[in-house]
Amino acid sequence: MHLPTAPSFGSPEATEPGTGQARRAVHDFCWAAAIILPCALFSALATRLLGPLSLFWPANAVLLGMLLRNPERATGAGWLGAFVAYLASDMVAGTGWLANLWLNGANMAGVVVGYRVACRCLPVGARRLDQPRTMLSLLIVCIASAGTEAAIGGTTGPVLFGRPLLPSLLDWFNGQVAIDILLLPLFLTAPREGSVRRLLAELRSSRRWTLPDPLPIVALALSLGAAILLGGPGVLALPVPALIWCALRYAVFPTMVLTALLSTAQLFAIALGLMRLPDIDLLYINSMLSARLGIALVALGPMAVAIVNAARNDLLQRLDHLARYDHLTGVLQRGAFLDGAGAMLADLAAAGRPAAVLMIDIDHFKQINDRFGHAQGDRVLVAVAAELRSGLRDDAILGRMGGEEFAVLLPGSGAAEARTTAEHLRLRVAALSFPGEDHAGGTHRPIAGPSASFGLSACDADRPQALDALLAQADRALYVAKAAGRNRVESAAVPRAQEDGVRVSPTTIPKAIRAG
Repeated sequence: MHLPTAPSFGSPEATEPGTGQARRAVHDFCWAAAIILPCALFSALATRLLGPLSLFWPANAVLLGMLLRNPERATGAGWLGAFVAYLASDMVAGTGWLANLWLNGANMAGVVVGYRVACRCLPVGARRLDQPRTMLSLLIVCIASAGTEAAIGGTTGPVLFGRPLLPSLLDWFNGQVAIDILLLPLFLTAPREGSVRRLLAELRSSRRWTLPDPLPIVALALSLGAAILLGGPGVLALPVPALIWCALRYAVFPTMVLTALLSTAQLFAIALGLMRLPDIDLLYINSMLSARLGIALVALGPMAVAIVNAARNDLLQRLDHLARYDHLTGVLQRGAFLDGAGAMLADLAAAGRPAAVLMIDIDHFKQINDRFGHAQGDRVLVAVAAELRSGLRDDAILGRMGGEEFAVLLPGSGAAEARTTAEHLRLRVAALSFPGEDHAGGTHRPIAGPSASFGLSACDADRPQALDALLAQADRALYVAKAAGRNRVESAAVPRAQEDGVRVSPTTIPKAIRAG
């Protein structure tokens, strides 16, 4: 059970500690009650009205899953709110007081034990189920929670319902561990609020589904239909290949949803007699109990495959990011920029669209390193890269070519538009300022306006050029900008130095200017 966190100074909780704590307790109480009441009421009424169709008691798994996602709600008021909601739901369903207290005491005990075991086996950072080993930890949580509930609630069988003790214990444990296995992964892998917004944005901007995308779902539906038609002891595992296909094709959460829906459909098909299983009566285990536990355990396999596949994809994305992006500035490395810009330039040429390339060099960067230190120089690089990235369109490609030099491909931009963009970027860089210690003078003073020089080259739609040619032209224009005083934009088409009657080439630029 978590204690409320200490309020920050100046907050209402800090100025009025009693009022703030009371408000927090009321919120936790209402939050837990609002979660449990509809689930428990539905299950309690279903038990009385539907008989064998009331296969699930989801309230315990729902409460445990929500508390694991929101551990700050696991306060005394939160637990009390859940218990009151349990009692209220059974009162509405007409359960007597003794059975009400006994059964719901078992429910609460199971959730508390499951939560405490999860805090040990699944620390906060591992509750996203993003590592394969977490499925084993989750199974331990499910067994501990269901075992506690069965040890307390199963004893009501001979006392309140006239059932033998062992079947009551097995029935309670079997049903609860199955529902925990099916529902808890849904809560732990469900996207957060911000993740949902990002997911919807990606779906809106991504391509439409192609024909192979829904095929795993179709295979899943067909396998369920085949299991219903064929019957027999092996039909429970018939949808496993389709589930594994879903795990390899889709993300973790959709796979968990599909697995839970399929398992639920199988259980209802068995209860309604649609799926035929051989009758067994061994050690107090009948066909329904065996099927319920088997379905839940079979579901663990595809769930684990989905988590392994997601972890693999995440690792590959991280390795790709390390290989393609500069670790300091976060922009593309030289090789990745050349590959991406070259491919895009070829597409633009095929589509008959113009393009422009910028070469950018931070002025006097060596002096910044010498006077303010390399750590401050790194901060300048990071800030300049951030300004360049935020000042560009989304379709532009930005890369670090080495040291303090950057390059940009502007797709669809002619020379005039590219020059406007370059001037905009130059002003953004010049507006930066950094506090730092002058190592040469031993004083603290800001690095005012670390300026940058820009070289520009462009190609028209009717005269496309290769990337290396554009980069070479932009590089020559950059040398012109440095020779002309830095902190300016020069175009390869009509260099300003030529307009003044002075011809400047890389070989005539002093070595110190070309280096800095």
